[in-house]
Amino acid sequence: MTTQKPLVKGISCHAWNKGQSQLAFAPNGDNVYIYETPGRDSTKWKQGQVLSEHGGFVSCIDWSPVTNRIVTCGHDRNAYVWEYDSKDKEWRPTLVILRINRAATSAKWAPSGDKFAVTSGAKCVPICHYEESSHWWISKMIKGHKSTVLSIAWCPNSKFVVTGATDFKARIFSAYIEGIDKKEEDGFADVFPKQYEFGECLAEFDQTKAWVSAVAWSPNKLRIAFAGHGSTVHFVQIPPKGGDKWEASSTHVQTLNEKNLPHLDLQFVDDNTLVAAGFDMNPAVYVSESATEAKWKFKENLDKLDKKRDDKKTGFAGTRSAFQATDSRGVAFGGEDDDFVPTKHENVITNICVIGNGEITTAGLDGRILYWKVK
Repeated sequence: MTTQKPLVKGISCHAWNKGQSQLAFAPNGDNVYIYETPGRDSTKWKQGQVLSEHGGFVSCIDWSPVTNRIVTCGHDRNAYVWEYDSKDKEWRPTLVILRINRAATSAKWAPSGDKFAVTSGAKCVPICHYEESSHWWISKMIKGHKSTVLSIAWCPNSKFVVTGATDFKARIFSAYIEGIDKKEEDGFADVFPKQYEFGECLAEFDQTKAWVSAVAWSPNKLRIAFAGHGSTVHFVQIPPKGGDKWEASSTHVQTLNEKNLPHLDLQFVDDNTLVAAGFDMNPAVYVSESATEAKWKFKENLDKLDKKRDDKKTGFAGTRSAFQATDSRGVAFGGEDDDFVPTKHENVITNICVIGNGEITTAGLDGRILYWKVK
């Protein structure tokens, strides 16, 4: 794990370019900062352009390694695609026609790099692609949610998305767009018969009984994970071609009830390893015990607390102790006994980026971006 000094007061989201030579992050506000990052020593990072097109809180940034484009979205109900002008040496925004009347909550590029998805408080998910004749990005709308959509992840084939919403459900939708995607047989014909019908809900999961805060899709396309605000993590196993009939409510779904605080982001490091992080301020690693079944278990937390730090209670236990101290000894929150944070992150971890070679970075409301070795 590589520690960094706080870059700003808080970071709501971050994203790397291909090769991690540049970093984009939003300092918990309406601007996006681009940094040159020659190495992992943040004291040598240099601030570049500030992307200031948004008129409200920037909720998500994603950087496509295929096209080198950046997509940003925010609570101003807008999304922008940024392309680098090598002649003028600056990032230029392109208009995106989202057609939403509520805040945009997250955005993700398809692995192909030719379209992206945006989630929103408008109970819908625009799937956006570039319209050459009009010179802007237009959207096709996925509907079917009953409340705010918080998170989204793409299948590696760029044809499906899994969403998480505050209506307590995770769903798989077809995001296939005629003329952009190709009808290639990849083993999903039996599992998702309507895979080429845009906006079709292909599967629905209601195991969380709480907001679905984060979703992820594995590199081999056969595994999905989603996290609930009730401190649960769920794993879905999609059978390979020719396998048993798959149902969303069958034994192909596993639920882990956690002791600690809820997760806000999930990322697969590989097909058998998942990293989760959020309110606990300590990334958690889950590993699979089977390549073909939903048999996952918690392995470890990445932040190895020393004895002094470990003596202090964290998570729910720490919060309960703070309340007890307030009640019995009159110790106020933020007082001398309550200001010790036992983890490297000193506030909520907002998002995770997988950077390759079994490593990730995490960003938090403490203004830090930390490197972690998972494998």
